[in-house]
Amino acid sequence: MKLTNSMEGVTIVETEDIKAKKPVVLCGLPDIGLIGIIAVSHIIKELNMKEVGYVDSDIFPLIVVFHHGEPTYPVRVYQKDNLLAIFAETALSPESVHPLSKVIVGWAKEKNSSLLVSLGGIGVPNRIDIDTPRVYGASNSASLRESIKKYEIPVMEEGFLVGPYALMAKLSMHSDLPNLLLMAESYPQYPDPGAAAAVISALNKFVPVNVDTKSLIQKSEEIRLNARELMRKTSENMQKMGKSQEYELPLMYV
Repeated sequence: MKLTNSMEGVTIVETEDIKAKKPVVLCGLPDIGLIGIIAVSHIIKELNMKEVGYVDSDIFPLIVVFHHGEPTYPVRVYQKDNLLAIFAETALSPESVHPLSKVIVGWAKEKNSSLLVSLGGIGVPNRIDIDTPRVYGASNSASLRESIKKYEIPVMEEGFLVGPYALMAKLSMHSDLPNLLLMAESYPQYPDPGAAAAVISALNKFVPVNVDTKSLIQKSEEIRLNARELMRKTSENMQKMGKSQEYELPLMYV
């Protein structure tokens, strides 16, 4: 067991020896529509990724998760070859966002990561009328921004981003760590497997995970029911983070 990175009481613990060459790090954290959680969970299962660590802190909720009768940490680390994934099964309190984001970026930099990918959602009120959600992209890398345009993914031209992905994007700039944000149109208040499937399809253009999303769509209702309480708590915490500010336009462009 190895303590690899710690920041303000949040620690990443590697339970396996992680050997990867310039890995891609995927982040699935609680956000609008639980897009990142649903998408990264699906990728982990489809690729049969191995649990290789966990993230722990005294400021995390007092929760333990049971799988097949075995207790485990709610924020965990997985690996398959040169793909790493950080996945959370619990809502994050506002006070945990800063240290967790710092630890993730520091750990990704320590692993000499070639790319840190954040998968999330953009709440749209007319989501029920949208068959295939659009995915928007943004990056601190000029070459990745060109790739976003090349793949005909709409660029998040102006606006705000609030929450852990926002802080990770900012810290990635300071750390010279390539960061990619992929955000799908989503139900603002409900878990959205359809939007998660759309974000996986967009991810495939940059990181060929090549996982089938048909089963994700087929299990949509089951996922919504199972994740509704997590979505409720996540929505409460997002309001405390000032998530509504994302719908404003930066003053410079008014």
